[in-house]
Parts: sequence; structure tokens; C-alpha cells
Amino acid sequence: MHENFMSIYDQYFDDVYRFVLFKTGDRWVTDDLVSEIFRKVFQRLDTVGAVEPDQWKPWLMTISRNTVIDYYRRKKDYPYGHDPEVLGYSQVQLSFTVSDPRNDCLEQSLRALTPEEREIMNLKYVVGLKYVEIGEMLGKEESWLKVKAHRIKGKMATFINRCIGGGER
Repeated sequence: MHENFMSIYDQYFDDVYRFVLFKTGDRWVTDDLVSEIFRKVFQRLDTVGAVEPDQWKPWLMTISRNTVIDYYRRKKDYPYGHDPEVLGYSQVQLSFTVSDPRNDCLEQSLRALTPEEREIMNLKYVVGLKYVEIGEMLGKEESWLKVKAHRIKGKMATFINRCIGGGER
């Protein structure tokens, strides 16, 4: 049992950390949430026996996603009517060591996405899940996700090119 936990922890800690940091934008909050996530994993290890090792990452990311959602539900200090996760994305720029207009444009393009679009980009490109795994988590078809991700990348590229070129922001 402890061997399974250590294997999961060692193999997926970085993915979980990046996923949560991308959603919160705050390293202190991320540290707390990641600790909570792995505590939940440890407590649920008896169910891991029913989860195949190739499904550990989607299982873990589902726990991570739900933990972040619960965190934002408990958090009351964000402006009414705003997507609370946008607060995290607005802090992404702070993690860049050098100010670069391209980073500003990337940050703005992320904020321009819908919550669902950001979630897909986060799970695919930050966490590195396969489309089939994302589909299981979000209840979407793999083919739909591939098309959606392609359109999101196009939307972001258009926004970034306009932003870098000095067009409308």
C-alpha cells in the first residue's frame, strides 16, 4: 500500500503541482492544495487496487481538479460574477523571471479563454494527459476534444499575433 503511494507520489507530483499552480497562480496555496491532494490519495489507496496503473494519472488529476474546485468554492474573497480561476491565471506572469511582451500576450490569451477552454489546455499541455484521459475526466468524446483543442490553439495564436503585432488587446 505504501509502495503504491510512493510510486504515485514520485511519478506524478510534478504534474499535480503544475496543474494546481496554473489554476491558482499562488505557490503557497498550491503547496497547501497539493498536500491535501496527496493526503486524499493516501486515504483512498484501498480504491487504487481497482485502478490500473495506466489510469493512476487521470484518477489523480480528477482528485486534483475536484480539490481545486472545492478550494474556490470555499474561497470568498474574489469579485462577485468573476470566474475565480481567472485570478490564478492573472498571476501566471509572476512566475516568469523576465518580463517579455510574448509572456504578457500569452497570459492575456489564456484569460480570454472560457473556463472549459483553459481546463482543456491545462490538462493537455501543462499536465500532459492524453485526449482519451481528458475525455474521461470531462465527460467528452476524444474526437470532440481534438477538434476543440485545435480551435483553441488557433484562437490563442490569433490573439497572440494581434497582441504582439500591436493590434487590439
